[in-house]
Amino acid sequence: MNEIYRLEFRQFSAEHHNASRNWLIPIIYCKNSELFGIGDASYLGDDDRIIDEIKYLFEKYYKGKDPLDNESIWLNAYNNSMQRGGRISTTAISGLDIALWDLKGKILNQPIYKLLGGSLREKIMVYANGWYTNPGTPKLNAEEAEKVIGMGYKAIKFDPFGQKNFYKLSKEEFFLSENRIKEVRKAVGQNIEILIEGHAKFNVMNAVKIAEMIKKYDPLFFEEPVSEENISELVNLKKYTNISIATGERLYTKFPFGEIIDKNAADVLQPDIANAGGLTELKKISNMAEAKHITIAPHNTCSPVGAIAEMHLCKNIPNFEIMEYHAEFYSPQYFKFFEGFPRQKDGYVTLSDKPGLGLEINEKEIQKHPPFVNTNARGGANKTIWGDYYDWKYNNEKKQRG
Repeated sequence: MNEIYRLEFRQFSAEHHNASRNWLIPIIYCKNSELFGIGDASYLGDDDRIIDEIKYLFEKYYKGKDPLDNESIWLNAYNNSMQRGGRISTTAISGLDIALWDLKGKILNQPIYKLLGGSLREKIMVYANGWYTNPGTPKLNAEEAEKVIGMGYKAIKFDPFGQKNFYKLSKEEFFLSENRIKEVRKAVGQNIEILIEGHAKFNVMNAVKIAEMIKKYDPLFFEEPVSEENISELVNLKKYTNISIATGERLYTKFPFGEIIDKNAADVLQPDIANAGGLTELKKISNMAEAKHITIAPHNTCSPVGAIAEMHLCKNIPNFEIMEYHAEFYSPQYFKFFEGFPRQKDGYVTLSDKPGLGLEINEKEIQKHPPFVNTNARGGANKTIWGDYYDWKYNNEKKQRG
């Protein structure tokens, strides 16, 4: 029997012009064997707390166990945790779970998607994120969008609402946001999917107004228009608009997703494999959603490890919609950390048949890019009560004046 024996970590970083990221990779080794599995437990901040939780869970529930028993290990680690359902605990479990699936694939000499049930598609459609300036002028965002489509993408996502707003937009911000969407749609044409990001900032009343404004530009979906904290807000929003709604990146495990599915509160679910419970839990969320014909579009700010784990899931599930893909907009080392990570071609990625995740660690490249002391996200996630357009406009004009 292969026996889980030892735990190590790798940490590294990269950035694009809207965010800087640190990633945390747990590595699980077998006893008396060269086999190991790699996972992704990226919390996107405060990794020391995740490392402590992973060490605790590993010693108590993983060490000495058979890595092929990943389901029973997951349940024991989750059900006996006092933190169960919280982001720290589920991120730790996610990282360990992905590592076990990688290890399981290597033991059985099979790619993970085969172990999940096989392939339902040859290639996986991805959408570009991380490409746009926020806040940017409509003209600038349109020019950036054209460049992205020139790279082969068939779908792009962006937050047109600026950074510093909460609950509502001012009249000026509202129409500025519409102009950004209008110019981007004009630039990319009618055959490109546009996805609109809301970053969970608006209340129901204002989300309804924004959704009605967005509708004329034919978005694939409106992501996180309202907070994830109250499912009732999603339910209310669905009563007043027929635009497709997506949510889920801030929800962990099957349980909150189960309520959304039961109440038909969203059209597309977006669990993150590095935070919501790993491959074991995302497969279950996907199965639950399939019963209501709700589709899955995994959230992905992951390292190459978490991203390719999601690709294996997306290759297998029948209700796959589309997958987020930042990779080509990070600094170049993103593609050097692990050999075997696929680049998009014409808006799609394909997977190899290598065992497990199909990745090989590049230790030298990881050592070159240690974690940032501080990370940030400028894509539009700040929730403050002040409009940011005026600050941006002032600073931009000041720069031009010299």
